[in-house]
Amino acid sequence: MKSDQFPFNLPSPLEKLHLQGRDLWIKRDDLIHPIVSGNKWRKLQGFFKILAPGEPITTFGGAFSNHLPAAAFAAKHFGHPITGVVRGEELNASSNDLLKYCQAQGMALEFVPRSAFRSLRESGWTGYEGRVLPEGGAGLHAMEGCGAIWKELAHEPDHLVLASGTGTTVSGILAAMPPYCKTKVHVVSAVKGAHKERAAVQQQALAKHITLHWEDETHFGVLGKWSPSL
Repeated sequence: MKSDQFPFNLPSPLEKLHLQGRDLWIKRDDLIHPIVSGNKWRKLQGFFKILAPGEPITTFGGAFSNHLPAAAFAAKHFGHPITGVVRGEELNASSNDLLKYCQAQGMALEFVPRSAFRSLRESGWTGYEGRVLPEGGAGLHAMEGCGAIWKELAHEPDHLVLASGTGTTVSGILAAMPPYCKTKVHVVSAVKGAHKERAAVQQQALAKHITLHWEDETHFGVLGKWSPSL
């Protein structure tokens, strides 16, 4: 992998706002790359480094997952064939613009029933050839990549607010934080029923004596939904 040819904007900028007498800093990971933005390249970078040249990839996601287009773009850029297993057998490659983009990048799309997708998740994504990239890019390499977010901060904030899907970003940041760190971590869950992820993250924070609050009433039933108050 020749990552030096990839147009990254790392470390991502810290944007300062002043609201109601307090300083608010926003980590602009959305500016890392036009496609592989947010936490996506942080999750994918370590995975792509361990691949053999041309090694095939199988990954997983929902029809509106921003992981799938990011993985499709990176796989094409680094010369890896990739299959995306998509939740929902009623869908096809023309169902939305994200799936159209994935196919245009060379990703082979496989649509499976939601019950089968749940079984794949529970089994640890087994049964597929090539290198498996779990849903959302989750994994040890992803955690290590997300830990860089903490290391890029200029100082330890009083509060750190994070959105969470698979819990990988939160877990990676907690791993990078020192024990007994005074920063209070606030996690806003973007998915419904993330009980397993919540328990794992809370246990990790407890082991390092870090204060963590998990907000799980903000998913609105479906990933990506929001309200004006939020």
